[in-house]
Formats: sequence, C-alpha cells, structure tokens
Amino acid sequence: MASTSSSAAANSSSMASTSSSAAARRSPSPPPPPPPPPPALPPPQSSLRNPFEPDIQSPPRNYIEEIANKRRKIEQRQDKSLIHGFTLQEEHAARILQCNSLVPLREAIDEYAQTKNQRLLTIFKSFARLYPNSFSFKLAKILQLQPSLQIRTEVVTFLLITLHEGVNKPMNSSILLQLKNPLLNSLMMESEEIMFPWLCELIGQVAERLYLYSLGGWDELLQYFITCLSGESELNNKKGFIMLTEFPVDVAQNKEFWLNDGRFDLVCAKILESVYSDDNESKALGYNAAISLMLLSKDLQRTNVSEILLPMLLNIIDQHEEDAGLVSKLKRLVDLVTLDDGNILRGKHREVFWCMIQVAEIEDASDELRYEAVNIIRELDKENVTAMEGVIKNLSLADMRRVVEVAINMMACIVEDPLWFDVDNDDCKSAGFTENFNLGQYLLNCLCLDGVDRVFVPTAIDIIRTKFASDMLWRLRHAAMFAIASIAEKNFNGMGMIHHFEKVAMLVLNSLDELHYRVLWATMHAIKHLSECKQLLMHTQYDKKFLEKLVPIAKCNSCARVQSYAVIAIRLLVITCGLDKISPFGEPIIASLLILLKHEKMKLQGDAIDALKSIAVSMPGIFRQNHYDSTMEALKVTVFNKYSLPKLFLRAKCLECMVVESLISLDGKLSKTQYLIKCIVLKALEQICQCPRVSIDKFIDKITPMLLVDDKPYEDSLDDDEKRLVETMRVRACNTLSYCAVRSSINFSPHIGKVTQMFIRLLGCSSFKIRKASILGLSKLLLSLKVGDRSNQTKRETTLIIVQALVTFLKHMQETDRDLSALVLRLLARCIQTFSSFFTDQLIKDIADELNDTIKKIIKFEIEKAQEEGTSEDLDEPLPPEEPTEEAVQLIATAIDTFGDRFMLHVDTLMSNVVVFL
Repeated sequence: MASTSSSAAANSSSMASTSSSAAARRSPSPPPPPPPPPPALPPPQSSLRNPFEPDIQSPPRNYIEEIANKRRKIEQRQDKSLIHGFTLQEEHAARILQCNSLVPLREAIDEYAQTKNQRLLTIFKSFARLYPNSFSFKLAKILQLQPSLQIRTEVVTFLLITLHEGVNKPMNSSILLQLKNPLLNSLMMESEEIMFPWLCELIGQVAERLYLYSLGGWDELLQYFITCLSGESELNNKKGFIMLTEFPVDVAQNKEFWLNDGRFDLVCAKILESVYSDDNESKALGYNAAISLMLLSKDLQRTNVSEILLPMLLNIIDQHEEDAGLVSKLKRLVDLVTLDDGNILRGKHREVFWCMIQVAEIEDASDELRYEAVNIIRELDKENVTAMEGVIKNLSLADMRRVVEVAINMMACIVEDPLWFDVDNDDCKSAGFTENFNLGQYLLNCLCLDGVDRVFVPTAIDIIRTKFASDMLWRLRHAAMFAIASIAEKNFNGMGMIHHFEKVAMLVLNSLDELHYRVLWATMHAIKHLSECKQLLMHTQYDKKFLEKLVPIAKCNSCARVQSYAVIAIRLLVITCGLDKISPFGEPIIASLLILLKHEKMKLQGDAIDALKSIAVSMPGIFRQNHYDSTMEALKVTVFNKYSLPKLFLRAKCLECMVVESLISLDGKLSKTQYLIKCIVLKALEQICQCPRVSIDKFIDKITPMLLVDDKPYEDSLDDDEKRLVETMRVRACNTLSYCAVRSSINFSPHIGKVTQMFIRLLGCSSFKIRKASILGLSKLLLSLKVGDRSNQTKRETTLIIVQALVTFLKHMQETDRDLSALVLRLLARCIQTFSSFFTDQLIKDIADELNDTIKKIIKFEIEKAQEEGTSEDLDEPLPPEEPTEEAVQLIATAIDTFGDRFMLHVDTLMSNVVVFL
C-alpha cells in the first residue's frame, strides 16, 4: 500500500517535466542576414569525374524560421524549469501562502485537479521546496475540512511531496507538532478506503519525524490505532492494520503503552484473526501488519510472537496463487530479514529457506518473483552466515537436486542486448546479464561450498548432463556452461576429482560444436576454469581435444566476442600445459593469432597480442626458433599503421612481443604524461632483456638513455593511479638496467657510472618498491663491474661509491626498511668478497660503526616483537634469529675472514651485541 502513494508522488514529479509554454514571448529581434553565397568553383577538369550528382542539391535554409524555432524551444525549456518557476513564486507565494485564508490555495488545487495545469504543478513543487512549513500547514488544514475526494487526493500527494523535499530542508518542529491534530482528525473522518493507504503513509512519515527529533511521539495516534482494532467496524480494522504497517519502529519507545492493558496481545490476536480469514484482502492486511508487529517486538522484548506469526506468514506464501500479490509479500519479508537482530528468525532459517525455494520452483513464475525469493535467501546468508551454512550442509540428495535446478534456472535469465556484440566496448562484459543471473550464480556458489563433494558435485553434474546441457532453450544451455565453470572453480582441486572432471570436460567439448554464439561464448568461460586444473587436464588429454576445436573457432567464427574468448582460452591452455606439450597445435595457433592481428576489432587484436606474448615469454626457445620472424613481421604491420591513430594503446601492447628497435622508436614519440603506455614499453623491454635467446648487445647504447629516470617527488597534479604508474615505471627501469648490466657487461660498461648514480639517488626515494629495486640493481652492477672491460681505478671508484651509499642507507634506515637491511648487509658482504683490495681502513671503520648501530636496531626490534607476542618475558633467553640478524652475523664473519687484523679492531664491540643471539 505504501508504494501506491510513492508512485503517485513520482507521477506528480514527472508531470513537471512536460509543462507547456505559458510565458509571454518577447517580440523577435530582426534576424541576421543570411551568409553570402560561396564563391563559384572553377569547372572541373576534364580528366576528373565529378563524384556528386548535379541534380541533387541540399534544401535551402530558412534562417528566419530556424531562429524563431530556436527561441521557441528556449522558452519552452524555461517554462519546464523549476528555476524559471522561481520568478512565478513571488506573486503566487504572497497571494496563496502569506494570506490567512485557505481559499486561494484550495482554489488553485481545485483548478489543478480539474485541468492538470503543469504551470500550477511547477508552483506547488516550488512551494514544497522553498516554503515547506507554511505550505504543509495550509494543506493539512484544507484536508481537515474534508473537501471532495479528488481534492483530498491531490492534497495528500502534495503533502507527501513536501515531506520528501523536506529531507534537505527539514520542517520546523513547531509545524510538525501542529500537523498532528489536522492529520489525525482527517484520518478519523476518512471513510473512503482508497484514501487509507495514502493517509496512513503520510501519518507514518510525520510520526517518524516526531520520534526522530524527540518531539514526544504521538500518543493520540497510538490510542486511535488501538480504538480502530478494538471495535467491530471492518472499516476501522482496515485503518488499524494499515496504520500498523506504516508505523516507524520507533513507536516501540512507548513501551508502557504497548505492554499495559494487554494492548500488544490484543493487536496480536486481531492479526491472527485476520490471517485466518477466508477473505484475501483481510489476509493480506494481516500479513503486512504481522511483519510490522514482529519488528516492534524486538524493542518490546516480545519476540516470542514470531514463533506463532512467522510460520503462518510462510504458510500464506506457500498457498498464494497470484504472482503480483506474492511479490509484494516477499518484499515485506525482506524488511523483516534485513532488520532482524537475530532474535526473530532464530532457528527458523531452514523454514524460510525452503519456503523461498518453493516459490522459486513455481511453474511460470515471473523473473521478479524468483528474484525476490532468492534475494531473501541471500539476505538471510548476509545476516547469519553460520546458520545458512548449516542449512546447506544438511541438504539431502533430493534437496540438493531441487536447489541446483533453481540456481541454474535463475542463471538462465539472460536478455538479448546489442551491446554484447560490441567487443571493443568495456560495458559489453556485463551486457545481457540480469540480477536473477547473479542471484542464481550466488546460490550455486553456496552449494559449491557445502563441504561434501560427494553430494553436490555428482548431483550437479548429473542434472546439467541430463536436463540442461542439451535443452532446446539456448538460455538453459548457456546457464549449464556457467554452472560448470563455477563447479570447476570451486571443487576441482585434486586428482580425486578426475572421474567428475572427465564428465564435465566431455560436456564442454561437445558444447564447442554449439551454433548459438552466446552458448559458445559461455563454453569458453568453462574452459577458462578447467584450464586451471593442470593435472586433471593433462592426464585426460582434454587440453589437446579443446585446442583442436578452439583454433578453428578463433580463426573463423563470425562473432568477434566468441573469437576473443576463444583466444583467451587458447592462451590459458598454452600457459598451463606448455606449447611443447601440445606441439601439433603450435603452428595453427600462431597462424591463427597472426591472422587475428589484422581483425577490425581492437579487442580481438589485443587478445591475440597477449596470447603471442604469453607464448613467447613462457616458451622462449621454441618461439624464437620457429615463430619469431613471422610474428615480428605481423606485429610491425600493426605497430606502424599510421592510418590507425586510435590504436596507440594497441601498438604499445604489440611492442611487448617486438624487437627493441621498435620500442625505442615508440618511446621517443611519447609525451611525458603518457605513463600507461610508457609502463607497457618498459614492461616489454624488461621481458625481452630476460629472454635468453635475444641478443641485446647492440641496443645497449640506445635503451640506456630512455631507462635513466629521475628521483623527483611525485607532482601534486598527479592522481593516485598516475603516481602508481610512475612508481611502476621507475621499478621496471631499474629492473631492465639490472638485466642489461649482467647480460651485456662489456657493452654496458660505458654507462655504469650514470646508472650507479641513478640507483644511489633512488635509495632516498619514498617508495619501498623503488628502494628495493635500486638495492638489487646495485648488486647487479657489482657483478657487471667485476667482469666488465673497465680499469682498476674505475672499479675502485665505483665500488667505494656503492659501499659508501649502502652504509649511508643503513644509517638513515627507517623502521619500514628492515627487510631491505638484509639485502644491504648481504650486498656489503659481496662487495667485501669481490673488491676487498679497494677498501681503505677508514671505509672498514665506517662499515663496522654502522654495522654496530644496525645490530642495536635489530636487537631493539626483536625484543619489542618478543614482548608483544608474549614469547619471551625473560630477556636473558636467546632470541630466534631472523634474516637481518643472520645477514649481520654473516657480514661480520666475511669481514673477519677477508680483512683479518684490519677488522679485528672492531670485533669486541660488535660481538657484545651479537652474543644475545648466540
């Protein structure tokens, strides 16, 4: 009932947008002269054909008419605008609201009721927003006079609009108090049943504000409510039930009123009488009132009534035949579930669960009805996960079959959406899916976690195989494939599932012959999850069986969305199994992917590039030997297609598979703010430098300058995503330079000085990831320095710079850098082992002093950690060594072994700190 008035208010609101022009139009100003005719073109050359038909001319433009139409549209939009209505309010507010008489407002409402003048509606809405106090008070006074039914309807509608608008500009407390008597008197005098829901909703909203603002509640309303239910008048009984339905839960604050004189028991008895009635209307009123009473029972400590009322309500739902009425009942039940504090539904989750399953099983039930039923199950799960897990785990085999069928039928709620075919649109991913589909998948996932695979998995597979996988309706076959995907994701976790895996894989394999594009697309989702089961997949040889059908689909299917997901499925299978294990398909896969690089859809091209990249990175030897040249040629065509400028992002993805010259070329074309594309370029360089078969010697001089990054703080203009991209760029630059330093030591030698300075500068960066990449990079530089073609003097200077920088880093190390301290200590030990002859006595002393301070920090941290964990209340007990501790001890041992007496001068001080760990 409450929704009726809401819809009326919405209708009133929508009428404002269709108002006709009423403002006086200004006299049109003289129009500007038409533009001069274009200069005559020279006659076409005889050698060229005129592509335009000489007889086809564009219609002449009437500039005067165009200007008049434009002005007319502007004035019409003005009249529809609430802002334009503000110019009307001054004259009408003074005439209607500021005078003491109710006549002007009543006449205006009567005129609107007769004519539906949209200009008047604009004025009333303006009053509701700007003058809610005086407007609502006058409306209530008019309502109390009991005008005609038509006027009463409009008055209640405007009052509801005013209360709604008053959310942003609340009414004065004094006005709310003054509204009580007129509204209550109007309800008492009202005899038209059609007005009961509207009036009760209005009174319920006023009562809610009275309790919200602590204005003393509304005792007279509660007393009238009891009077309505106490008498024998059927009309008053209906008023009472509707009032109870609209009451805010705050009315339970009047605890003494409800519990004294048996009033609560009286209400409960009246509800039972109504629910047991043979009259459907009376039963519906009792149903809604019962839910409100159970919600009130929480604060009244009378939740025991739910033991009586809830089973009766569930029985009403079970016996209900009309779809529309049942939807409204389930929506009311959702209120009870979501507002329950655990006392009302305690121990009743199983009954509610099965009642909702029975509703969802109704033949020819509407999608809305099924949604409301399963939504209640989801809300039950949110409110009490443990109770619902108990319900699921105790399902019998027959019960499991019923719930699985409900879930898959819900997942069949798919709509045809043209957006689904637009594979280049990101929104296509969710196109066609409904809330019912999501709820069905939720319900199936609940069953996947039942903890008893021998019940759910075989039951679900059997139902899918016998009922859904070969159904005539494509939506059910579509749902079957998504159900298989859920089962594979949640339950196929070991060789013990091989028997079930083979059954499912056979269904999926057969579905690859599907003619319907959406079912075929859903099959790819199932393969995606099956591809994660490597042991099961390779043991049953279904990887090869899938690829045998996937490759032609990816190459020739007429639906780009299907092709895209076929490519993704191929990529996942290759990554899981390895191209060497499925070598017969290597050539066809690469050939198909190269063909797709020329596809008109950018998404499909991108998926093909990702697949090529995954194959190249996962199996570099095979790829380099057999497919490198053909792939590079195809990628170059895509990258250097100057007529396809919107594909800059696609070009960057191509470059993850291409030669370094192309990367350098693209990097030079990028602006400083194209962080995302720069990240992709650096990622490509990083992967190429890791590929053992790719020679990078001749590119060192070209790529090093583009990899040198600065250590400047992030600019204030960057948002969080851009800052993360800048951080990623710097980390990838460090990693790539590290690979270059090791793989091409001689060619990298001229750049080692600049790179060393860059790494040292980045040690002071605020990003942990960048500092870690810099430390790891310095270790690679030492290795490169050792074998590189550099003089001893250069090696000495570079080593001393690196060591001094590491010592300084330890000195200023933050608490969050404890993990990095282990790397630094390990790197210092490596420096000592490799370049001990370059160390001076002063440098050795600096290392010892800083090592001593670092050990003290480590000891302090270990003691605090032990105290927090309560594992070592006695500080004399030995502390378990962690990685920084072990590296510190190892560094001392390395220094003693390498420097001998030169380091022994500092051993006593160090050992006094280390002994606590021994």
